[in-house]
Amino acid sequence: MEQVSDMGKKHARAERNRNDGKGVAPAGGEATAPAGIPARDIPLTVVSLAGALLTFVMLWGLQVDDALPYCGAGSGCDVVQASPWSRFLGIPLVLWGCLTYLALGFVALNVKQAGHRTRYAFLLASTGFGVSLYLAAVSVFFIKAVCMYCMTSLGLMAAAFVLSLRGVRQQVTRTYRVAALGAPVVLALAMHASASGWFALTAPADPALAALATHLTERGARFYGASWCPHCQQQKALFGAAAGQLPYVECAPHGPRGPRATECEMADIKKYPTWRIDGRSIERVLMPSALARITAFDGELPAP
Repeated sequence: MEQVSDMGKKHARAERNRNDGKGVAPAGGEATAPAGIPARDIPLTVVSLAGALLTFVMLWGLQVDDALPYCGAGSGCDVVQASPWSRFLGIPLVLWGCLTYLALGFVALNVKQAGHRTRYAFLLASTGFGVSLYLAAVSVFFIKAVCMYCMTSLGLMAAAFVLSLRGVRQQVTRTYRVAALGAPVVLALAMHASASGWFALTAPADPALAALATHLTERGARFYGASWCPHCQQQKALFGAAAGQLPYVECAPHGPRGPRATECEMADIKKYPTWRIDGRSIERVLMPSALARITAFDGELPAP
């Protein structure tokens, strides 16, 4: 009987050793980190904080014109930030990126349980990396412009994804792996639908602004602009739903680096937006009231 008892104790000790190596919790206790795995993931924390700092600087640059090097008017950065893909659910995309990096840093630094930390980091990093790849493809194939800061963020997110792969085979269940694969796909589809205007709720056009837009067309006025020009989007926004009735001429149908429209070349358009009214060129955004005054529009406009 004593020999059997000794064998049982040896078996129990061996089982505990195996469980300790796998990070399995003892009965009634909380799982601990496997041997050799630190309580904090310092490399992932560093990468996450670097990404958070980069996206915060980009967010600040959106508020101040020409605040960032290589991000002036007409640059690849400016074109990308002025595109429909620059916002999601009405929030700047760089803010979403900053929040993702901060969440990764929090997980890497504060989640002590190795299994939970690995799963959360893998889900966040794979989602961020997948969405970043989608946005990089959009920049190259749809917007036809490349933002240096966005590509740097892509590199940091790729590094975070690689770091999150450590321990995935042992710690991440099939459910988390499916979620990590599906989340970026679902988000990319939602972002593409949002940028394409599928979720937009179009309010009816203001009758006065619609009348002004029609008047401008009848007067022979022309509004020259480019799809990637933020000030052109600002000019259209002043007319709301009536913007589609403006005498607008797209000067960059093939993107910022493609050939310009013939009409814009013949009109010698130098800046966007440019209004051409009665032979006079005005190279700036014009309020509807100013357009009404210049073209002798006698209708009543809504109060600003």
